[in-house]
Amino acid sequence: MTGVRKPYITPYAEESVELPLTFERGRLSYRDAVPGEWMFGALWARCGAVRDGTVLWAMVHTLRQRRCMLKKLCRVCGRSATDPATGRLWWVTPAPVTGMTWPTVGPPICRDHVTEALTSCPRLRRGSPAVYTVGDYTPIGILANLYTHDGQVTETRHQVAIGLDDTHLLPYALATQLIVSLHDLSPKTLRRR
Repeated sequence: MTGVRKPYITPYAEESVELPLTFERGRLSYRDAVPGEWMFGALWARCGAVRDGTVLWAMVHTLRQRRCMLKKLCRVCGRSATDPATGRLWWVTPAPVTGMTWPTVGPPICRDHVTEALTSCPRLRRGSPAVYTVGDYTPIGILANLYTHDGQVTETRHQVAIGLDDTHLLPYALATQLIVSLHDLSPKTLRRR
C-alpha cells in the first residue's frame, strides 16, 4: 500500500487505547467516563488521534467515521463532501443501490477523491461500486459490540447493526460506526483511471 493516500477514516495502530469498560446504572460505561462519550443512546468506542505510524487499512477510526457522517465530511481528506455547485453530497457504494434510500456505514466522499477511491480501495476494485450524489441522509443505527455484565464485562456479540429505535439494546452497546440511510440518490458515471 505504499504511495497510496491514507484515508481520513483509516486508523493507525498507535491510536488504539485502553477501553476500561464497566456497567454503571444499568448501562455500559467507562470507569472514567465523561458525558460526551454517549451519543444516540450508546457508549462510543474511544480512539486516539495520532494519525501517524502503522496504518490499519482494513479498519475504521470510530470518531473520524462519526465526524464525517455528522459533519458531511469526505472519508478520504476530511474536508467537506458537499458539492458547492449543487449542494449535494457525493457517495460511493460497494454495489449499485436499489430503491431511493440506502443504509450505509461508509461516509460521503468529495468529488475530488471519487476516482482515487475507485482505483485505490481494494474493496471497491473487487466489487461493482456505484457513484451517486445524495440529497440528504438520516442516522438510523450504529454498528456496535454488545456486552453483558455478570460479575465481569463480557462481549456477547461483535459488530452487529442496532437501530436507534432499539432502545433495549443501546445501553449494552459499544458503538464503533454510525449507520445512515441515504435519501434522494442520483446515479453518476465516472470513469476509473
